[in-house]
Amino acid sequence: MDRVRSLIGNHRGHARNRQRHPYSHNETPSTTNILGAEGDGDDQSTIFAQETIRPGTSASEGDDGTDAATLNTAISEGSTIGDLQRQGFINRAPRFTSERIMPFVSILLQRGFFAFPSEESFQLFLHNKRKLDNIDPKTGLGLPLFHAVSLNLVKSLFSNQNTPVMRVYKYVIIDSRYEKPPPNSEQISQIEENVSIYKFEFCTILKIMESHDFSSRVEHNFIFHRNNEPDIHIPMINYNQRKNADTTVHGLNLRWYGTTSLASPFGSNNINLLVLDDTMASYMDQQTIEEYDSYCRSRPTRPLGYLPVWARYTDDKVSVIPKKRILRVATFYMRETDLFEDESGSTTTTAHATYNQTSSNIIDKIPWDSQVLTCMCMLLHEYESRKEKRHTAWGSSTAYMLNGPAGLLM
Repeated sequence: MDRVRSLIGNHRGHARNRQRHPYSHNETPSTTNILGAEGDGDDQSTIFAQETIRPGTSASEGDDGTDAATLNTAISEGSTIGDLQRQGFINRAPRFTSERIMPFVSILLQRGFFAFPSEESFQLFLHNKRKLDNIDPKTGLGLPLFHAVSLNLVKSLFSNQNTPVMRVYKYVIIDSRYEKPPPNSEQISQIEENVSIYKFEFCTILKIMESHDFSSRVEHNFIFHRNNEPDIHIPMINYNQRKNADTTVHGLNLRWYGTTSLASPFGSNNINLLVLDDTMASYMDQQTIEEYDSYCRSRPTRPLGYLPVWARYTDDKVSVIPKKRILRVATFYMRETDLFEDESGSTTTTAHATYNQTSSNIIDKIPWDSQVLTCMCMLLHEYESRKEKRHTAWGSSTAYMLNGPAGLLM
């Protein structure tokens, strides 16, 4: 009798293992972080809190041609780091310790759009009716983090030169007793006797195309400006007839999975930032599309659904009707870690560092890599949302109000 029960149990176990749980069109796949910060320890899940891990499928060779299918998989909890290392799947994704929610919003009759450092900060901005003269300098809540303004998007489609396509301005709270305003900054408001809000150009984004054939390599160069120090250049590369875009941050190859190609008439409303395995092909390493395809064919790789997700862009909370002249256009969910050192080159004085120990605001607490990724996501949002505006009932009538004359360029 025990033998019969055992056979029945094994049969049911195999049947359960063969079941497939397809995802809906808008659902983000469950993924698992293979290696920790130091390359050891147990597997760490990098999915967001509202998602659940589902049984996985076996790994197989995959490239961009099979991304749509492979993202509907999830890694099995039975896989261990040792197993993955023996198979050659080495992933150096960091151990994330927190998650940040960053609303993207547009203000009617004002050019560009804004990114807020948290949901709480955005809600206070709504409560204050867009005014910045009563910000609490100790918290910084109610103050936008970035203001992105598009430039020459049409010109960049026909030019192979370095063409500026966007400028990202950053808001900061400056106490004149301890530090000077950033170079070329603009004072927005004064909230206390010695404390003011300034806005300065934080990032300039240039675009260059190497050729004008059907496999043109498109490079966006993100130039981050630092006080009294050399600028930091970080590229993001894609091909005009291919979806997805690749970049490198802290020596990790990353992929913005879900971006559309130049030929696509429709924009994307869901983009995942994946941490690639060390052995995976990347536009950052392979200089031509032929070299990239050849590399993909010559090496076994895991499906993209097995890779750690660093961040996620979505329009799941987008507004339809403006509230206090404000429309929420997207949300950026981003995981953060305290592993990386700050590369921003801040020139904060020792006195101000002491001051910040008791009154550090939310803007000062945002890690450098989070700021870099947010600027990239804001550019991708601009490209994708412009396509969507041509196919929505409200887009054609409100595009001008949201973005000014630039809203009708594409």
